[in-house]
Amino acid sequence: MDTEFIPTEILLVFGTNIRKSRERLGYTISDLAASIKYDRGCLSALEYGEQNIEYITALNLAKKLDVSFPDLFSRNYINNSAYDKSNRSNVFKDDDYLLVFIENFKREVRSRQIKQIELYAATDIRTETISRIINRKAFNPTIKTLYAMSYMVDTDMYSLFSRTTRKDEVI
Repeated sequence: MDTEFIPTEILLVFGTNIRKSRERLGYTISDLAASIKYDRGCLSALEYGEQNIEYITALNLAKKLDVSFPDLFSRNYINNSAYDKSNRSNVFKDDDYLLVFIENFKREVRSRQIKQIELYAATDIRTETISRIINRKAFNPTIKTLYAMSYMVDTDMYSLFSRTTRKDEVI
């Protein structure tokens, strides 16, 4: 963990990627919000990194915008081929991304030999919240909470939501 934990950072990245995807498809904020049954004001705040969002709502946005869920957490989303629809690897694919995240998170904890107590001290997320997510008892955590977990293992969220390891081996 080379940098200070700033939870709004990922919300800004995610929100910017949502806004760019929405604009690319020609949706207004109102159209997109209505299509996923989400408040228009909250979606506007989300696009500017001012609104936390739950996992399922984030997944619904990715599905509606037909973009790869992990890509929405990439700082390089705008600069890569995410807008090239001829590249089918960048479109939405149904998956249990929360399970993928948890499995990758656990793998990182083991490989880095991080003790559980060290995890909880790194952020202000409650220990029972993290435990519930890891043990699959929480099915709709917020993006801010998942970002805290990614910070704990010093791994970006794109990697934790992806079905590849750091060596690009398929899981």
